[in-house]
Amino acid sequence: MSDDAHQQIEVLATPERCFELATDFEGYPDWTSDVKTVGVLARDADGRGTRVEFHIAGLGRKVRYVLDYDYRDAPQAFSWSLIEGDLVRALDGCYSFAPTDSGTLVDYTLHVDLVVPMPGLVKRKASGMIMGNALRDLKRAVEHEMTDDEPTIAPPVTETTASHPDAVAFDEAGMEERPLPPPSIVESVISELLGAVPEVRDHVLEAADALLDAAKALIDAADRVVRQQRGEE
Repeated sequence: MSDDAHQQIEVLATPERCFELATDFEGYPDWTSDVKTVGVLARDADGRGTRVEFHIAGLGRKVRYVLDYDYRDAPQAFSWSLIEGDLVRALDGCYSFAPTDSGTLVDYTLHVDLVVPMPGLVKRKASGMIMGNALRDLKRAVEHEMTDDEPTIAPPVTETTASHPDAVAFDEAGMEERPLPPPSIVESVISELLGAVPEVRDHVLEAADALLDAAKALIDAADRVVRQQRGEE
């Protein structure tokens, strides 16, 4: 689809280990920066989560969504689709894992559609940021388990991997004290747009100017009403 985003990253681990970590949903809070709590609502005969509920801290608030997973291409790939969620109308994607000479090429495709209408460029930028964070977290978590002398499948991540340095409790998300908090996805998208091609940048700046003009007009109108009520006009 036109709003799909796609990224790849090479990981120094086997495809089997990458698949294992990516489908260990209950371990996500241990190694991802955004996921706070996960609940597996249904499993298949192999014990893999087929319906999973996520709570994340993102888009300036706490967000909940439920995904259904499809393993027909496992262990080379798996996919998911949105069942229900806050702020998102679609959150569908796919991971695939291809062996390379040094490890695994992880391929990630994601389609995001927000409840609030947004231009396709903005949605693709948001998708790209979500995928970039997820791939970097996956690479860091898998390679953290590996040593130069033991390039084999490591024990389950829930037993060996420490909590992500940026992780906070779900109930505390948005309330933690940080002197320099990272920019939100929306803020990052705006920054990307302002640094984009001149046509996009100029469109964003024109929209901002229009909003400021509208706000000024409202203030002037309110001021006139107050003066009329006071008999000053």
